Amino acid sequence: MRSSRRTRTVPPQSGKEAAAGGREPAWTAERIRCLGASTDLATAAAVLGMSRSAAYKLIRRDAFPVPHFRVGAHYRIPTAPLLTALHLHDPGTTPEQAAGAASAPP
Repeated sequence: MRSSRRTRTVPPQSGKEAAAGGREPAWTAERIRCLGASTDLATAAAVLGMSRSAAYKLIRRDAFPVPHFRVGAHYRIPTAPLLTALHLHDPGTTPEQAAGAASAPP
């Protein structure tokens, strides 16, 4: 009997995706800032160039390279310290100011 499972078809790639080899575009400072005040752990791991499972292992060991906080069952990573860890903060601000801006009320 033939399996009822179907194979997944892959949509055709656009010109930009084909040029990048089908990968996501590179993470720029602007793209990271567009994430908002904080992002989820999987996105932060992608920005840092690590796998999602490696990020969870580091979080469990309290060795993740940027500050994080837990909201229920989810982890949130502030984007300002993420930019600072990548040395992408604004040239006019110090790393301490960039980290403080993430926790300061609007």
